[in-house]
Amino acid sequence: MPRRSMRNRTDAFTLIELLTVVAIISLLISILMPSLSRARDQAKSVHCLARLKEFGNAIAAYENVYNDQLPPAMWVRTNMVNGDEVVLGNYSWAEILWAYIYKETLYYEEYLPVLRNTHPERFEEYFICKAASKRGTSSGHYRVYLPAWSAASYTVGPDGKMPADSRGDPWASISRSSIRPRLPIMGDANQDSAAGHPCQDPSLMTSFIDAGQANEAGLTGRDGNRFSDRHYGGTNYLYGDLHAKWDTKLRERLAVDWDFNGVEDIEISSE
Repeated sequence: MPRRSMRNRTDAFTLIELLTVVAIISLLISILMPSLSRARDQAKSVHCLARLKEFGNAIAAYENVYNDQLPPAMWVRTNMVNGDEVVLGNYSWAEILWAYIYKETLYYEEYLPVLRNTHPERFEEYFICKAASKRGTSSGHYRVYLPAWSAASYTVGPDGKMPADSRGDPWASISRSSIRPRLPIMGDANQDSAAGHPCQDPSLMTSFIDAGQANEAGLTGRDGNRFSDRHYGGTNYLYGDLHAKWDTKLRERLAVDWDFNGVEDIEISSE
């Protein structure tokens, strides 16, 4: 009887052996976690690029109907009621592309229902990058870059440069074939992209990134309406030829020369 009890004790794990195994497993987990985190971030970046490409396909479908014209960055739906024109809703390029992708028209009597995230259960998965933190209406939606997207003219100061508050007409549109090849038409917006703009109602500033906002802080003093470097310190962009690409320096270059014509357009604030 004592001999069997002794054999059972020698077959069992000692406390030191158990702690050694736990320590080895913890060490392996600590080694693998950074690699798993990088793989997860890479997957989000690849998914984001694929989503931008889907937007490009929707743009191409829209152009087939509207003679190579991009949809407007913003548009207003109206109707005649008793002889008066009544505004039924203010929308953006996002509602147009949704209609072409899903063959479903979106009509809400509110400002920019997709890009202000007023119906997250419906649009959040499609229009918000997976790497963005979801924070109400400022949650990292994709934004179009207005200088490439619209046929707007920008104010140039006496010194030949554009002031930081220059802006174009988001209700205008332009032919995609006229966009400079290296100029992006869409990209990741930052999580404070509803921060507003000194020249326009902040509630409307959730559809596009203007020239003066390409690298400027918004009214909150944080990021404002500019692109976001949320993917490994860079931004995912959709370009005029509808290819998607990651870039680390483009945001800063756009902030100085918004149309890539070799002229420094914008006086960058030192604040």
